[in-house]
Amino acid sequence: MGAASDSLKRLGHSLRVAGVMLFIAGPAVANPAQGPVEVLQSMTDTLVAIASEDPDVVYDIPRLREIADDVVLTRVDFEGLSRWVLGKYWRTATPQQREAFIAEFREMLLGSYLRSVSTYEDNAVRFLPLRNSRHEDRVIVNAEVDQPNGPTVHVSFRMRQVGDQWLIYDVAVEGISLVATHRTSFSREIRSSGMDSLIARLRVQNIRNSEEEARLLSVESE
Repeated sequence: MGAASDSLKRLGHSLRVAGVMLFIAGPAVANPAQGPVEVLQSMTDTLVAIASEDPDVVYDIPRLREIADDVVLTRVDFEGLSRWVLGKYWRTATPQQREAFIAEFREMLLGSYLRSVSTYEDNAVRFLPLRNSRHEDRVIVNAEVDQPNGPTVHVSFRMRQVGDQWLIYDVAVEGISLVATHRTSFSREIRSSGMDSLIARLRVQNIRNSEEEARLLSVESE
């Protein structure tokens, strides 16, 4: 239990870096000719530009949510991500359950990252050259993130080509995979209570988070 708890804590801490890179990138026009590294580099460059122009943007959750919904989430393959997270349970889920799970899982991840980005610091990101892949439509993009007050963080983005775009379907920080972590906990919950119970819990959690977000905004506006 202790090792698992430590891993989850490290995941939650380190994924702030990936969350910032994924969810604060600004409204740049998607270029279908971009390769996977170029996609991520463009997002990171936009982040640097936005943070430089308006350092307080990381505290403006409504603006971050709008930016993410309008632009950045189009670079995340939530259907592929959900399929990998649910594993065998995806195959047995109904179309309605799949649709509901994708919506709630997406909102859970988005809300989690948006609450974490206030910890953003001036991190320097280096994307490493691609290694040869056995699959033409799937790659792993490795990156190193230098933290001003901490060790270098190693991040891996798993991406696949859908049509003419490269989309992210998993993020691993220091070897801890977003997909693998949630897959373990969700599988346990589905075995115990069923798919509908998992979806209902995520929905309740998202509603509570949304209410807390609204409360904080109300306090700030007073």
